This record gives sequence, C-alpha cells and structure tokens, in this order.
Amino acid sequence: MKKFSSALVFLLLSFVTVLAQEHSTSPAAGDDGNWISVAPANAGFNLRMPGKPTVRVDPVEGSPGVENHMFMLETPAVGYVFSYVQFPADVTDAASIKGMLDAGREGALATSGAKLKGEREIRLNEHYGREWLLELPGGLTATNHAFWVRRRLYQLVVVLAPSADETPEAIRIRQESTNKFFRSFSLVGDVGN
Repeated sequence: MKKFSSALVFLLLSFVTVLAQEHSTSPAAGDDGNWISVAPANAGFNLRMPGKPTVRVDPVEGSPGVENHMFMLETPAVGYVFSYVQFPADVTDAASIKGMLDAGREGALATSGAKLKGEREIRLNEHYGREWLLELPGGLTATNHAFWVRRRLYQLVVVLAPSADETPEAIRIRQESTNKFFRSFSLVGDVGN
C-alpha cells in the first residue's frame, strides 16, 4: 500500500507544480476542433485532451522498475493531468482495492496540503475507482478520478483556478470540458498485463 500512496502523492505534487510554472497556453478548453486522441501503443487506454500533452515518465521511488507515465496539458481555463502506473502484482479483491485507494488519498492529503471537499466511489466498467474533490494550496481546486485495473492505477485530474469575475458562459464551457475529459477515458485491449 505504501507504493500506491507514493504514486498518488507524486501525481498530486506534480500537477500542482506543473500549474504553478509558466507555460505557453494551448487552445481554449471549449474548442472541440482541438481535442485529440491520446492512446500510446500497448498502454491499454484511450483518452481525449484539448491539445497535445507534455509526456513525462518518472520512476516510482522505492519501486525498482515501476514508472509513473504522465500526460499534462494546461489551457487558459483548465489544467489536465492523466497518469498511469503499472505495479508488479494483480489486485482484484474489492476490499484490498478500496484500502489502497483510501491509503493513497490519506497520503496525498498529508503530503500535498490539499483539503478533501468531497469523495465518492465510481466505476469504470467493472473496475473500482474513486472521485476526490480537492482544494489545493494557492486557491486551486481539483477533481481526481482514480481507477485500479488489475495491476494498474489510472488517474485523471482536472485542476482549476477559480476566478471571482468569471462569466456564467466561461464556467459552463469549463465544466463541459471537464466532463468531456473524464467521459473520454476508456480501456482498450487486455489492460494491466
């Protein structure tokens, strides 16, 4: 469980760092013409993002041979992060998966300084997952979807920097983009091997 916590903590810290840095902005979040498919060969998933993400692969500390694959994109309205980590052993027991997700949540909150604003169980086909609504340092908010699929942890994170002067139309477009990102994630092939 400690390895799972480390991966979740690392992802939370990574997306906070990414959004704190200066980036050239990508297309606006509501521009449907710019959404592209993200589906690396043999990765077991398909996802859509509103532009080409930056890809980063980092080793998971304390887990030789285990890597965290991250796809990150910042638009003027929304920051998107997708991550997957493949661990050495299959876990299919519902109680064990729920325990790992709980441990990951607690470790991430303790390390990142985020506050949990909401949580619910979610499913991706027959696979267990969790949705966390987070308040991050610096006024950012995030929604994190985490799914355990046999030996893989998949995470989709949307980070927002709310503004008091946003128009209702800008809020609607941002919410539509957030929903589109989460709904676009699907598993393909024999995942988790």
